Formats: sequence, structure tokens, C-alpha cells
Amino acid sequence: MKMKRVSVMSLAVVLSASIVGCSSNTDKAANTDNAAKGATTGQVSGGADKNKPVTLTIMSATQTEKPGGDIEKEIAEAYMKLHPNVKIEFMGIPMNDMYKKISVLAAADQMPDAFTNTPEYMYNAYGMNVTEDLTKLLGADYLKEFYPNVIEESSIDGKLQFIPWTSTPQALIYRADMFDKEGLKAPETWDDFLAAAQKLTKDTNGDGKPDQWGFAMIGTRNTSGGTRFLPVLRSFGAEEVRKDANGKWVTDLDSAKAKDALQFYADLNNKYKVVPTGVTETGFPEAASMVATGKAAMLISGPNALGTILSQNPELKGKLYSAPVPMKEKHSATFGLLGYSVSASSKNKEAIADYLKFLLNNENALKFADGTGPLPTKVALASSPSLSAPDKAGFVKALQYAYHAPTISTYSQFYDIVAEAYQGLLASNSKMTADDAMKKAAARANELIAKEGK
Repeated sequence: MKMKRVSVMSLAVVLSASIVGCSSNTDKAANTDNAAKGATTGQVSGGADKNKPVTLTIMSATQTEKPGGDIEKEIAEAYMKLHPNVKIEFMGIPMNDMYKKISVLAAADQMPDAFTNTPEYMYNAYGMNVTEDLTKLLGADYLKEFYPNVIEESSIDGKLQFIPWTSTPQALIYRADMFDKEGLKAPETWDDFLAAAQKLTKDTNGDGKPDQWGFAMIGTRNTSGGTRFLPVLRSFGAEEVRKDANGKWVTDLDSAKAKDALQFYADLNNKYKVVPTGVTETGFPEAASMVATGKAAMLISGPNALGTILSQNPELKGKLYSAPVPMKEKHSATFGLLGYSVSASSKNKEAIADYLKFLLNNENALKFADGTGPLPTKVALASSPSLSAPDKAGFVKALQYAYHAPTISTYSQFYDIVAEAYQGLLASNSKMTADDAMKKAAARANELIAKEGK
């Protein structure tokens, strides 16, 4: 399977250009969208009687997050108010468990009407024949509302696999108030990052022990940790999997650059002590809470973390800034698309498609973006003033350095491969070296590559 790739630069350029000349276009677009909202109040479910009861089941990773889950429910309730015959039921599944849950439900032929999907997993779902072709279901004219490269990134062989709801490129989030207090600027390189992290790690209550750290590292062995390490790996010039000049899949995980990236990452905790204790048990919720409470000053994450942090500490509004992930050889970011697929087995395809259009209409897309942090994916919203604010500007800039998810069908397993590697070094009783960890990681990667060729 091959998919045409389009450079992410076009999205970044459009966003940046729109920010410079932002006007009332967003408001006008939202008002126009509201006026057209009545179009969603007609018949649903394949032309069936609009008064016939319809229950839509949606497996959502967003439902496990704050405030995203609440905002998503508000939008669903607004839709149900417009459609009294429709009942929307959510299945909240954490992103770390989503892929496994899809496989289990697909095997049991119990798929919901819609489920969270990403470019990293869509090839697996496509291979299981559980995704409906949204190009046909949503219509070509409707899809013109999105950035073309976003649609390309969400498609396989011209078939849209999921409606791209949000873009969450990985970037560095930092507490501007803590940086200003120490006279620090956003780090450009990993040397800058380390210097800032060391200065921000300190004993603030005078008990002789650090109670504030520079970096809230997500060190769990799961998708959350793996997705945050990959931009670090690539910033050192190594790639977890790529195609060589002959079009064959290869891995750089056993390269010197990959080992340097892993060693630096582990040293932040083991040698430099700029990471809060218990790093191997620190997942996204814990790391975000550390930043919210002032226990840590920096975090690598997507813009969704902004909403999570502010929901815990509203007083940080205006004090959270973002910048691209620091560089060794280059900056790097995941594209971070997330959206909903419609199940091929759904008996309510047109009804769920109608709801998804409502979820992503201009008003609701902007409401969700402003309330949670992820960037919107529709062209009309690029002029939103919120994208030029310091908290979002770094993410917009990071899009210039975003890479497309490799199209190898087993790509989602590479998160665990790199997560196992960094956990091997971060474990308190570990005697493993970066060389040992990356040799093991490369061996696992090559096993997957060999299977891909069969």
C-alpha cells in the first residue's frame, strides 16, 4: 500500500501567514457555519425517518482527558438537542489502550459506530477492514474545508480513513513565569535545554532536597512515553524506521546517533537529576500535574497538555509558553493528527457522519481547540488570534519540522520498542547501557521490518 505524501510545510506556512494578518475572518466563518447548522437537523441514518430512534456509539480517547472530554460531551449534547431521536453513547478508552481495544472489538465483531484513530494506527485498522471510506461518506466538497496535506496524511490510496479533528505536534511547553524569574529564554538546542533544566532544579523550601525540577519527563512504557521520545531521537539525526534509497525499510536504532539520543535522555534523570523522582511511573497526567503545581518547569507534549494544565491551575493562563523541541542536528515534531474513523460494520454510517460534521463545524472546532489546546485542521480557522498567542505559537512553528508517520503497517509497535529502551536505562536498578538497549531495540525493529516484507 502506498500513500502520496505532501509536505507539512504548506500547513505551517498557511497558519503563519494567517496569524500575521488575522482579522475577523474566523468570526465570520463561525457565523456562516452557525447559519448553515440547520442543515444538520434534517434526516439522518440513510434517509430513514428522522424520528426513528438512533443510538450512536463512539469509542473516544478524548473522554479520558480533561477538559477535552467535557467539551466533547457538551458538543454531543448540543447535537442531541437538535436531533431528539439520536442518542450518543461514549466509550472512554485511554489512548495508550486504544489500539489494543480496537483489535479486540474487531475480532469479536463488536466495533462501535466510530472510534479514535491516528495516522500511526490507520494502516492496522485498514488491514483489518474495520474502516469505512470517508471520502465517499463525507463527500469531496466537504473535505475541501481541510488542509490538503491533512487529508493526505489521514488517507490510504485516496480513501480517507478518519476525519482529522485535531493536530497535536509535539513541542516544548514551559512555565514562562519560572523562566522569567531565572532570566532564561526558550531553549534552542539540547545544551540550552540542559542548562535551563539545571538552573530550574532547586530546593525552594530550604530542607536541603530539591522540590522543583527542570523537566517533567514522561517515562512510562506506553504510547504516551514513546511518542514524546521519538522527536528527541529524530532531533539527534536518527530515525526509528525509514525507507532507504532502494525503497526498503531500515532502522537507525542501532546507530551512534540513536545511542547518543537515548544516553542524553536517560542522563537527564540519572546523571543530571533534573527530572522528578519516580520517572518510570510518570505518565502524561502526572507530568502535566507537575507543571501545573510548579513541581516542574518544562514538558514535551502536544498542545492538548495546555488545557489539561490550565484545568488544574487556571492562574497559569498567559504563563504557559511553547517552543519547538530542542535540537542536536535539527528540530523535530510529530504531526499529531487525531480524529474519528467510522466503522465499516456500522449500521448508522450516515447518522454518525452527520454528527462528525457537526463536531467539526467551525464553531465547535474552534471551541474545542481554544478549550483544550490542539490546533484545528480546517482552513477557515487559521486566522484565529489564539494561534498567535505564546502558548500556541511554538506549536505552529513546530509544524515546520513535523515528519509524516512512516507507512509501515506495524508502526504503532515502534512506540513500545523505544519505550522499552529508555525504561531499560531509567530503571533504578538497571545495569543496561545505551548500546545494549539500542541493539535490542534494533533487533525488535528488524523483526517487524522482516515481517513487512513477507
